[in-house]
Amino acid sequence: MEFIIRDGMSLTPGEKVKVYFNIRKNGFSIVSLDKNNPNKGKVVAYASNVIIKDAIFHLNLNTLAGILEKQCKAVYATVKGVFVAAAEMDNSSHRKGYCNPYKTGKFIDWESGDELKEAEEVYFYDKYFSYR
Repeated sequence: MEFIIRDGMSLTPGEKVKVYFNIRKNGFSIVSLDKNNPNKGKVVAYASNVIIKDAIFHLNLNTLAGILEKQCKAVYATVKGVFVAAAEMDNSSHRKGYCNPYKTGKFIDWESGDELKEAEEVYFYDKYFSYR
């Protein structure tokens, strides 16, 4: 999957979005949160690579509790921010992060183990993300 905008939907740089890894699509889903997009609140696109800025890491703790109780997969972790592009980039100056419901249930810096709350820029690729 490269970058697919769903039929009848739109997504432009500068829109407020939330991004999460979609297990079924093996890529990232992009939900519009922009008040000017008529499809606000809906998945408007799918991409293999996504770049957002002014990011805030968000967790749904009720959904996380259900995942741990039932040992089933569900979307509980999203990153909200401003859509920049659905493209590859050089992330060598970024730090790597992860989010695993069975290990910590939080967004974590790969090296330091610190919890992540926000980032200037987040790059989503493969099943991972990096940030600065």
